[in-house]
Amino acid sequence: MNRYKSLARIASDVIMILLIAWAPLWLVVIMTVAFAWAFSPYYEVIAWGISLDALYGFHSVYGIIFALAVFIIIEIFKRRTRI
Repeated sequence: MNRYKSLARIASDVIMILLIAWAPLWLVVIMTVAFAWAFSPYYEVIAWGISLDALYGFHSVYGIIFALAVFIIIEIFKRRTRI
């Protein structure tokens, strides 16, 4: 991984932390899908799902299930659309 890609991942992580803290849910979901599409294995999406569920969930696992679903679906789409 080159230096610029590392900096881009760190910047995306900071953006996601700020979005989770202060943005509406729809914006967090859109940016999560966009970052999962942009970066190769975006394992951070699982951490964002857990943190969303822990911060705003009502003792459910829907955030974790959503994060895993986004991760799996985006990985499948990336493999089918990229050469």
